[in-house]
Amino acid sequence: MTVTTPASSPTRPAGRRGVVIAVLACAALVAVGAWIAHLYGGMIDLRVYRMGGSVLLHGDSLYDAKLPGGSNLPFTYPPFAAIAMVPLAAVPWGVALVAWTTLSVLCITALWRTSLPKTFWSFVTQRKRTAVLIALTLLSLLLEPVWQTIQFGQINLLLTAMILLDLVRPNDTRLRGFWVGVTIGVKLTPLPFLALLVVTKQWRALRNAVLGLLATMAIGFAIVPHQSWRYWTDVILDANRVGGIAYTGNQSFNGFLHRIGDQASWVQPTWFVLSVVFGLVVLWLARKYWLADERVTAISVMALAVLYASPISWSHHWVWIIPLGVSLIRGVNRVWGLNPAVVTGVLFYGLFVLRSIWWVPYRDDRELNWTFWQSIPGNSHLIVGMIAFILLIVTSRGLSRSSGREEQQ
Repeated sequence: MTVTTPASSPTRPAGRRGVVIAVLACAALVAVGAWIAHLYGGMIDLRVYRMGGSVLLHGDSLYDAKLPGGSNLPFTYPPFAAIAMVPLAAVPWGVALVAWTTLSVLCITALWRTSLPKTFWSFVTQRKRTAVLIALTLLSLLLEPVWQTIQFGQINLLLTAMILLDLVRPNDTRLRGFWVGVTIGVKLTPLPFLALLVVTKQWRALRNAVLGLLATMAIGFAIVPHQSWRYWTDVILDANRVGGIAYTGNQSFNGFLHRIGDQASWVQPTWFVLSVVFGLVVLWLARKYWLADERVTAISVMALAVLYASPISWSHHWVWIIPLGVSLIRGVNRVWGLNPAVVTGVLFYGLFVLRSIWWVPYRDDRELNWTFWQSIPGNSHLIVGMIAFILLIVTSRGLSRSSGREEQQ
């Protein structure tokens, strides 16, 4: 009697080998690309991350440490983020740079793969899928937020991929939402995503997200209790640690208002009211898309609330434009057809390729003296994002509410 093995069994090791080879090939290309782009002498945020891990390894004060070399940048994230960066601090700079950048590049690929709808992939063969993803990943490096993230060695692509990949999973997936909580424990800005889980009644995912956040806090207090206490009671309240609010790189309501009014008494109350009103509209729209089973769009819309309402939203935080642009193209295609959708996509991504926020005078408070015409390119991320938001409201008409999409448990 002949015993046959399932056809899928022999392919599994081959599939794993393929993944390993792909990752190693990506790392090799990153190493060469970083050398060509002169990144080995830069990536200042990655240096700050490594500083945080190094400080913990040597038992020094995490929130008193400053990056040497003239920048004097402090570590601004929760203690768990510094703990997570210990492996990067323990290896040579070149190894850390290539590993970190490779991870970021792979996250770009994951964002495109997750954001593009199944209807798109159904027309593409497996071999062509790989080519498409490679092309989109490389073209994404032209986008200002993506390149800024790569150039600075920022963490944004990783956090964005973690949130998107976590929340698009089926409702009954084990620990779904947990990684959203972990991202909050690494960097507080994803906190508003908990509101999305509330308005869509995703109670299990909300519970898991809270557990994920609490787990990061518990790890922090277990390993560095004094640093953790200081962060959650003092450092978290100091917005000035992250840089100048009026700086053109701060593409948020708060940055916009400070560029207009500087330290005027009306700026902070206006920012608060504007953020609350915008946040409520965002929640309404995100819930509408979620109940129509447009998960990527709902998550992308929620990301706009994070970007606009945060005290600081550096331009590299805007890597959410990858899934947001796909959502915008799909919405326009649904209402007005393919040709307007293609034009919309070219204009949307093209405006971020132009990097117009850097066309005007910046640094040393020169943003406070912008003319009206300078303020247009200087706030272009905000302008383009708001146009996209309005279009997503308009194209949300006709969305049908899917049955059973709210998680009642």
